[in-house]
Amino acid sequence: MNKRKAVIFITVLAGLAVILPGLGTLSRDVSLNDWGSQSSGYATAFTEHQASNKPIVVLFYTDWCGSCKTLKAEILTSPEVKEFLQNRVLAVKINPERDADSANLAKQFGVRGYPMMFMVRNNGTDIQWIRKTSRITPEQFIAQLQRVIER
Repeated sequence: MNKRKAVIFITVLAGLAVILPGLGTLSRDVSLNDWGSQSSGYATAFTEHQASNKPIVVLFYTDWCGSCKTLKAEILTSPEVKEFLQNRVLAVKINPERDADSANLAKQFGVRGYPMMFMVRNNGTDIQWIRKTSRITPEQFIAQLQRVIER
């Protein structure tokens, strides 16, 4: 093997070493199908919130946002977080780039970047931003949510 082919071979191997670990994330269902979706999903959740007083967790995301994909794949679809959210909150995901009503809702919430999450309580009079970091464990995320819920 000549020197050029060896360099190409090593480059391809190095690339595979970087890409292959992330393929498991791609195969996971990160669609959050059990969440309400878009402005219509928020309207439905808000009506249920008024009847049950359950808080609403609202995730604003885009399809192109790498941090959004990471949040969904590593945190929001984890069994611990799914179980925690299931009976405590109403969950809605909104991509403001999909329709005008969802874009208007993002403006109302003051979305400045992606992902952004909020908790809505008290018939919409209490809206709190949910702080997260780029590298957080599901357990740390649950602790953050718990603090916001108990506030």
